[in-house]
Amino acid sequence: MSMLSIGELSKQTGASVRSLRHYEQAGLLASSRGANGYRRFDPSAVGFVERIRILLRNGFTLEEIRPVVSMLGAQPPDLRSICPEVMALYRVKLGELDGRIASLQQIRASAAARLAFLEAQQRDGGP
Repeated sequence: MSMLSIGELSKQTGASVRSLRHYEQAGLLASSRGANGYRRFDPSAVGFVERIRILLRNGFTLEEIRPVVSMLGAQPPDLRSICPEVMALYRVKLGELDGRIASLQQIRASAAARLAFLEAQQRDGGP
């Protein structure tokens, strides 16, 4: 199978060319240069970029992905071989999200209480 241009990789993954360059600059995606100086990607980069995009959609940053990037390269042969490092990454992210949700729930409760107070004051003729 022949190497892919950045445009071909973009079309096959749905990632913009700009995103692919950003992944490469961040050290997540490797390319080689053709004789013309253009980036060339191994066809296996398609699955790799798709896995990066899944992590990004699930709220991970490139910095959070970087420690497990080596685990993203090979498609696991079956679900039993999913790496523990990626599972740990998800556990940490879920903990962070739970903390943010709790904080937002507190802010929402405070705002709802304030609105109820203001509505009661308005109903009763003001302060």
